[in-house]
Amino acid sequence: MTMHLLPAYYTTTKTSKNRSKPKTAAQIKHEKWLAKQGLMPDQIKGKKVVDSNWKKQYTNTMVKETKEMIGDSTSTAKRGVMENLHKESKEVQKMILIKASRVMPLYNKGGLQYATPEEDMTQVGTKSRR
Repeated sequence: MTMHLLPAYYTTTKTSKNRSKPKTAAQIKHEKWLAKQGLMPDQIKGKKVVDSNWKKQYTNTMVKETKEMIGDSTSTAKRGVMENLHKESKEVQKMILIKASRVMPLYNKGGLQYATPEEDMTQVGTKSRR
């Protein structure tokens, strides 16, 4: 019998209803563990509470932590190398500025890399990594 002679509603996939299989010992053990952790779907639904003040609480805690780290809320943390360049000696400042001027994409569509003094600067950004 070929498929083209069958009615349009006929399918070759299994049409009988799937019967639920009995749970294995591992599945039962896993469900007990989930219930103990409070991760069963009905337990999760019961825990969900809409708290509209969470943003304010989070912001307040972040401000407190920032004040502790920095000192006050008006100053900001200076984390860049160039922000604290004035604290270094003149020789170190000079080396940092030289190296910073030689950071560029060496390869086509590549990330930034340090170009050594031996690097041919006419080929910067045109090389391929092959």
